[in-house]
Order: sequence, then C-alpha cells, then structure tokens
Amino acid sequence: MKILLSAYACQPNSGSEEGFGWNWSTNLALMNHEVWVLTRLESQAAIEELMATEKIPNLHFIYVVLPNSLVNKLMERTRFNWQFRYFSWQNQALLVARELEQKIDFEIVHHVTWGSITAGSRLWQLNKPFVLGPVGGGQTAPVALKKYFLDAWRNESLRSLLFSKLARLNWFSRQSVTHADLVLATNRDTHQLALELNAPRAELYLDSGLPEEFFPQELPVRKPSEQLRLLWVGSPVIRKGLNLALEALARVRSSLPLKITIVGIALQNPLLVESIAKFNLEDRVNCLGRIPWQEVKNQYLTHDVFFFTSLRDSFASQFLEAMACGLTIITLNHQGARDFIPQAAGIKVPVTEADRTVDALAEAVEY
Repeated sequence: MKILLSAYACQPNSGSEEGFGWNWSTNLALMNHEVWVLTRLESQAAIEELMATEKIPNLHFIYVVLPNSLVNKLMERTRFNWQFRYFSWQNQALLVARELEQKIDFEIVHHVTWGSITAGSRLWQLNKPFVLGPVGGGQTAPVALKKYFLDAWRNESLRSLLFSKLARLNWFSRQSVTHADLVLATNRDTHQLALELNAPRAELYLDSGLPEEFFPQELPVRKPSEQLRLLWVGSPVIRKGLNLALEALARVRSSLPLKITIVGIALQNPLLVESIAKFNLEDRVNCLGRIPWQEVKNQYLTHDVFFFTSLRDSFASQFLEAMACGLTIITLNHQGARDFIPQAAGIKVPVTEADRTVDALAEAVEY
C-alpha cells in the first residue's frame, strides 16, 4: 500500500512526539508498505545518519522547508512561535504533498504528529482516504486541582477554553476531523470531542508502545524491604503534578518507612526544592535527574510502586514502561490513565476536591 505520512515531529532515538513520528514511519515500512514521510528539515541530519546504516528501501523522507518570508520572521518574535511555525509548516506540507501526488497515487494519507486534535492537519485536502491520529488534546486539567499549577493555572485554563470548549471555532481542528475517514483518539475526552466535531468515525486508540527488547525475560521478584520504594518518572513541567505527589507523601503516616526516587528532574529544580522543604521530605526523596532510558528501565525493575499524578496527559508512556516491568501503579483515575490502565494493575484514585484527592493518594500508598 502507498502511504503518505505527515510527521511534523519525527526523529530516531527519541521519545515523545519525535519518537511517535519515527516509529510510525519505520514500522509501517517494515510491514511492507511503501511510505513517504513529510517532516521538518531540522530532523534531516539525524534521520539520514541512521538511514545510512539501517536502510529501509521502501521508506522515503521528504523534508518540508518553510519559506523565508516576512511573516515567518515575525512569528519568531511572538510568544506563540511554535504554534505559528506548525501551522505555517502545514500549509507548506500541503503544497509539497500536491506536487508529490502528481507522481505517486497514494492510497492512504495518515497524519500522526503533532498528535493533537486541536492542531489538526491540512492533508485532508488531497481528497484521499484520510486517517487522523492517534491524537489527544481533548482532555483538560481538573479545576479542583488548579492550585498545583501555581501561577501557570491562568495559561492552563485558557488552553482548556480554547482547545476544548471553543474547539468548534478552530478551523484546523474542525475541518481535519470532519474530513477524516477515521479519527484515532488517545482517551475518552478526545474521542468525545471528535464526535462533537462530527467525525464520521472515531475510535479509542492507545498512542504508546514499547519495543520487544524493553520487556524483561522474567518479571522481577520484589522482596520485602525496610522501606516502600516508590518511583516517579517525568519531565520538569508543572502539569506532571510532582508537587501533588509529594504533598500526598507528606500525609502518609510517618511511622511507615518509604522513599521516592525521582527521575527526569534535577535536584536543583526550584519547584522540587520548594516542595521537599515545604513538606519536610528531605529524608524521603532521592533525585536522579535525567538518566539514559536503559537505566530508567532498571529503576522500574528495582522499585515497588510507580507513583505518578499527572494533571493533564493524553496517556503517559511511563505507564506502559511500569506495567511491562510488573510494577504496581498508583495514579489519578482520569484521562488516558482511566481509559487504558487495567484495574488489576494498581490503584486509580478518583479526582474529587483537592484535599480528598490528596488524602486518597496517601491512603493508596499506605495500603
């Protein structure tokens, strides 16, 4: 099958959006489809370096170059630079795709990154069978937990208003969804938004995956220890809810020995320093900062509980990593975590008002 793939973010040996774009590109090609990938010029060096040694003959990358226009120069001076660059890239990608279509009769057009229903794609205008996703973006942070966003709540509430409540006014989103033959949604919130935008067909679809070599040959036998060993893995952004997790640990009975290892955030991070001091957790926190992915896997294998309280996420690939290593999960019962984590995999705490939610998280740790 001849597939045109739109992957704005696409780079080998990367996580998040870049990893999604790369994995969709290579795995579709390895399934013997002929794949042409539209992506950013910034990814060219990394892609060509890898493709020089790992050739996939039916995989072709086309690097979309943004025009050096006055408009694009002005965009670089705005606080919404990344959004403007993405929409400008989409316009240029459509022009490139139309030229390519004169030579290749594509059977499917598939947009994978950015994986946001609110950002959308313009490639539906090729009038070919069009797949949008997997996409998230329909989920919003719970208002009851807004204090954990600190001074970022104003921007977060604006995002909720623009991206979800006013989504029908978003031309890119509405047109992409209504012209898609299939929308793949990464959580129920996004699935519901797709239906409200009149998607002809929308399905729940998990956007994360793991290579086979990540799975241990045998699950570890976790022997009882003097402390309960908790693990938190994430990036240093406020919506990941690390301050919520630490407040919950502060409410765990002091007679119960525990330690939480934090991966992905440096010990010098101001929010981390402030939270540790505020909740008197100096003896209960071990911070590793950023470490190689293989070492992260070792952390999953040597801890007792994955404790992750993201305030807004489509899903979180860390959940799959934890479950692959047989690690029990404690998290909030909302968004992608609610939809895809099996009940038997851990404890999903209801999101209610702030104090009750924190107490429930603490009780889950004690249990």
